[in-house]
Amino acid sequence: MTSIKSSGAPLVCWDIYGSFLQEQATHTGKKSDLELLAELKQKHHWDIDFHALLKNSFYDALVLTNLNQEIIWASKGFKKMTGYSIKSIVGKKPKFLQGKETSPDTLSFIRQNIQQGNAFSTQLINYRKNGETYLCEINIAPIKNKQNQITHFIALENERPLHRK
Repeated sequence: MTSIKSSGAPLVCWDIYGSFLQEQATHTGKKSDLELLAELKQKHHWDIDFHALLKNSFYDALVLTNLNQEIIWASKGFKKMTGYSIKSIVGKKPKFLQGKETSPDTLSFIRQNIQQGNAFSTQLINYRKNGETYLCEINIAPIKNKQNQITHFIALENERPLHRK
């Protein structure tokens, strides 16, 4: 019988396992988000398929607003991205994240598309709780009730690298 000597080197498969765990955490977060969105869908009688909307989407945070653009819910990723607790932002408008480096043209574009009830995407500079800027890519979609009336908006947000000139 041949004996096998161990070199004492760590297993390389931990890298593979770590990737697997990261993927599982992402899917678990999406599942949790989908469960919470399903509850809100039932409560507000929305006619939207969140599973289809989020299925192939990558996002760092989700934010739901009413027609007055007040935040009614945000995913846990929002706190990680901005530093603000979910409890502290409910009832606020997302404009609290904006500041002097936020483009007025981009804000006008956002306002116009929300007023028209359009789905759209854009990027803008936002501010974290600690005052640090970050580039936020947002994909916003209207949410309609069963009578085909827009009642809310959902934003899928991703942090992007901020390139300074």
